[in-house]
Amino acid sequence: MIELKNISFSYANNCEDSQLRHIDLTVKKGELIILAGKSGCGKTTLTRVLNGLCPQFYPGNLTGSYSLDGQDALKIPIHQLGTMVGSVFQDPRSQFFATNTTDEIALGMENIPLERPVMQERLNTVCKQMNIERLIGRRIFPLSSGEKQLIAIASVCAMEPKVIVLDEPSANLDSEAMVRLGALLYRLKTAGHTIILSEHRFHYVRDSFDRLVFMEDGAISAVYDRKDALSLTAEQMTAMGLRPFDAP
Repeated sequence: MIELKNISFSYANNCEDSQLRHIDLTVKKGELIILAGKSGCGKTTLTRVLNGLCPQFYPGNLTGSYSLDGQDALKIPIHQLGTMVGSVFQDPRSQFFATNTTDEIALGMENIPLERPVMQERLNTVCKQMNIERLIGRRIFPLSSGEKQLIAIASVCAMEPKVIVLDEPSANLDSEAMVRLGALLYRLKTAGHTIILSEHRFHYVRDSFDRLVFMEDGAISAVYDRKDALSLTAEQMTAMGLRPFDAP
């Protein structure tokens, strides 16, 4: 379970536009939560608090409490928190450490560390689930943006963290790849993973999300359960700056 109480964060020297102010949020194990809102509302900053990048990498002032499975997550070193909260960034190039796709997917598992047969099994399973066998053993940088995103997602999923935080993972994916991503997130959810999805496009998780958390000006302004979120009219979602749940 994730519990955020009175979380407030401001970047050092005001170097970022998005800041959090007094956020309370509780996420149960196995939930798929959508973080929604206009660009600049604080979604990415909230994901950075969840994975420890704020304030351990992005310096600033953080107040409030954040617990993960009963542990004080604000006191967990970022290298340890990274094995518990897996992150997929909007720009996959910013999180690559290897130049070969197989090495990149295996890197996180090596750092845990896992035995080689376990790593190979997880590598095979994730690649089959995501239908990316064709990308194994290739150089990363000649890949398309969408292919790079798939490798980044696979590298995180292979570690099987308790929580998976994704920041607009569909940004560089075509429609077919988004359908595969939605199916993968559903399988991860049913396997017990907690998923926090910061997104502008929701249709590919329409059948699997549990709640929609709407943010404005760095704070949570509304939380909708699945039924209420799907009941929002097109006019209401447009007024909120959101895209509809129907596939384009």
